[in-house]
Amino acid sequence: MTRLLAAPLAALCAVLCLTMTAACSRGAHAARPEAPQVCVAGAPQGPEDPYAASPEMAAFAARAQWCGPGATCQFDCDEGGCAFACAEGSTCNIDCDGGNCQLSCAASATCNLACDGGRCGTGCGAGATCNLECDGGSCAHACAPDASCSLACDGGGCS
Repeated sequence: MTRLLAAPLAALCAVLCLTMTAACSRGAHAARPEAPQVCVAGAPQGPEDPYAASPEMAAFAARAQWCGPGATCQFDCDEGGCAFACAEGSTCNIDCDGGNCQLSCAASATCNLACDGGRCGTGCGAGATCNLECDGGSCAHACAPDASCSLACDGGGCS
């Protein structure tokens, strides 16, 4: 079953990486001068995304918590079922206590996902480093050929 999920997860990663690159290069969100905010909930505001062709991609983008380019972000998901997107060159540290979390890690980003409930998935772009610690099993990586991905699976059924 995890092999059946690998192709759609890889496609989702590719589309999300293109989406984030396009959004980030256009300045998808502005920071307030007194308190820069680079980690935001929900999709960045901006023009309609020409790459979001699938309903799954649109649903992911609508609920994802975003980390801006070159930023360092810490996210917590106590209930599980969260989505995260880390832009190019960013560093994201994510604690998913309830499991069933999704992570898209753009080119040259570093993403660390601790998935305590299992059923988590990552999509890692070109040159990204993705580390997935899966304590509930049934987790999967979709990695670009030149991405560095590591998976510690406690519970089995990981790929």
